[in-house]
Formats: sequence, C-alpha cells, structure tokens
Amino acid sequence: MKFNINGLNKKKLIVGVALILVVIGCVSIFGKSKKAEGKQDVKNVKVEKVAVGSISTELEYASKLNPTQEVTVLPKAGGKVASVNVDIGDKVTAGQVLFTLDAAQLQAQLQSQQAALAASNANLAKTSDSGLQQQITAAEQSLQKSQIAYNDAQNNYDKMQKLYASGAIAKQDVDNAKVKYDNCSADLKAAQDNLNLIVQKSGPQSTQAAAAQVAQSQAGVNAAQIQLNDASITSPINGVVSAKDVKVGQIAGGQSGSVTIIDSSSFTAEISVPDKVVGKIQIGQSVQVSVSALENKKVTGVIDKISPNSSSKDNSYTVKVKVSNSTGELKAGMFAKVSLPSEKKDNILTVPNEALKIENNVNYLYLADNGKVKKLSVDVGISDEKVTEITGNIKAGADVIVEGQNLLSNGDKINIAK
Repeated sequence: MKFNINGLNKKKLIVGVALILVVIGCVSIFGKSKKAEGKQDVKNVKVEKVAVGSISTELEYASKLNPTQEVTVLPKAGGKVASVNVDIGDKVTAGQVLFTLDAAQLQAQLQSQQAALAASNANLAKTSDSGLQQQITAAEQSLQKSQIAYNDAQNNYDKMQKLYASGAIAKQDVDNAKVKYDNCSADLKAAQDNLNLIVQKSGPQSTQAAAAQVAQSQAGVNAAQIQLNDASITSPINGVVSAKDVKVGQIAGGQSGSVTIIDSSSFTAEISVPDKVVGKIQIGQSVQVSVSALENKKVTGVIDKISPNSSSKDNSYTVKVKVSNSTGELKAGMFAKVSLPSEKKDNILTVPNEALKIENNVNYLYLADNGKVKKLSVDVGISDEKVTEITGNIKAGADVIVEGQNLLSNGDKINIAK
C-alpha cells in the first residue's frame, strides 16, 4: 500500500513539472509576440526628384491612309480585249502594257494606208520629169522623216504632260519634251514648205495633185499608226494594281474595261482640325502617325497641305499629312491617328505619372522626408506619357515615392532603395 502512494506522488510530480514548463513556454511566446508587435517594419521604396521642365501635349485625329495618286486607265478607242498582262497586287512601271485590244483590223488598216502611200508616190513619179522627180522624192523623204519625228515628239510631249499631271515626273522633263516638240514642228513645216515649193516649180497641175495625194496618203499612214499604238493600254505611273475590270474577250471602250493603279510609295492621311490647332502647325512639319493595323505602330508623317479656308459646316480646316511607305508595310485604307501639338508649358514642376495617387478625387504625392512618409495633396495640370505638371506646397528637388506608395500611410518609416 505504501508502494502505491509513492508511485502516485511521482506521477503528480511529473505532471506538475510539465505544467510549469508549458506555462513558461507560453509566457515566453506571448512576450516575444508583444515585443514584435511593438516593433514597426521599415519599408523599402523608390524615389525620384521633383523636376523643373517642359510638357507638350498632343491631340489625336482619326483618319485613314489614302493613295497619294490613283489612276484609272481606260482604252482610248473601243475594241475586243486580246490580252490582260497584270493582276491585282502587281507592281507596274510607267509605260508598262496593262492590256491590249485586238489589233488585226488596225494592222490591216495601216497596211492599206501604206499601200496607198506607195501608189501615190508612184503616181507622182509618173507626172513629173526625172530632175524634178528626184527633188520631189528627196523632199518627200525629208517630209516623211520630219513627220515621223514630229509624231514621236508630239506623242512624247502628250505622254509627259499626263505623267507630270499625275506627279510621276518633274517639270523639267515636260519642258525638255516641249522643246523637242517645237523643234520637230518647225522642221516639219520647213520640209512641207520645201516640198510645196518644188511641186509648184514642176509646172503641170497633175504633178501638184499627185504630190497632194502623197501628203494625204502619208497622213492616213500616221493616223493608222496612232490607232495601232492605242491598242496597247499602258500605265501612266509607277505603282500597284488596285483594281482590274477587264477580261480577255470582252469589248472594252471609253466607259468599260479598266485597270486602276495606285502609287503605294506614299499615302495621305486627311484630317479636320479646329482653328486653335491649325495656327500651331505648318507645311513641312513632321508629326507622328499611329497605324491601327500595325498594332498602333508609330510612323513619321509630314504636313503636306493645309486648306486656306475653313469649312462652312464646322469651321474646321482640312490638313493632309503625307506618310512615306519606304518599308512597304502600309496599305491603302488602313486606319490611322495623326498626333498634332495642342498645348506646351515651360519651366513647370513635374513628377513621374506613377508618383501620383488619387484618393476621393484628390491627387496625392507621397514624399520621402527624413526617413518617413509625408502625404501631400497637390493640384495637377497638363501631362504627357511620362510626367505630369504639379502645383502646391512643394519645391523642385523633393523626393517623391514612385514605387510602393500604395501600401504606405502618412508617417510610416521608409528606406530609400538605391
């Protein structure tokens, strides 16, 4: 019985010691917890200085890219389409054949006129003596050469005028073609006058009539050759085929059968701007153009034209911005936004946009002031993509927190991260 009592005492002793240890442990844990609660964490932050600088704001105007040049080519005369040499998307050069008309009948007409000319020359030879005939023949040959040179110069001058009107060549090229055309015209008149003089000297009326027949036949040859040349429809500019409304076998004419060419080397974005903006821009000024289809890629445009008068509808001005397509990635019809300057301020206080925090419609800055957070309300002005104008009880050079302020409160201890 005594043995059992001693065993029970031992058990009670062990339990008591265990309870004491638990109490001591709890006191230690709670004591450390209270001590930790009393110690404030120091948060790391990043800061930047309040700076004095300038801000320029811009306004965006929606537009789309239109070809600088667009030409729809139609045949001068009607005929059956014999061949189509291009398709939509093909690049073409000025003078390249786009499609042709059946020229069999035109070729036959030319041959007929050439035969008539040969017969006229033979008849003239019969109606004149050998000496005068040699002079007349030489004069006719000279006239024919002058006529051919004149026709070529005339066709070239007409072509150059069209190319210049479409903006494909310089004015100097037109002037050179005009000089050559004038010279050939003078040569043709001199050759004709010379032939007329020789024929008049021949005497017989029959000779004059024969010479006139030669001239008439030559004119017929020239007209037939021009019609044959017109059976090949060519591009007046360098560019890309944007539309094709012509098929082999169809009858094409002045109102049907066409190929449209656009000059894709550059595009024009046309916008309407108010009078307060038009006074801040000028022709030749570079502006940014954002292209939606290219993930808003920004390219450089140049102000090409500004309308001299405002629209009667909304008192706005039409502005055309030329955009180069040297990379070839721009396409006609793409939507774009043109950025124009709106407002500019110099010598103003600025802070990074990420430094501002809006609470209850009030703008706040969190300053790093002697290791603690100082929350300060400010007024804001204009801004751009990086900085915002501020005014208030703040000076240049102050440290503003730009990262971590969302978790801060006024008076928190902070450490500025390097």
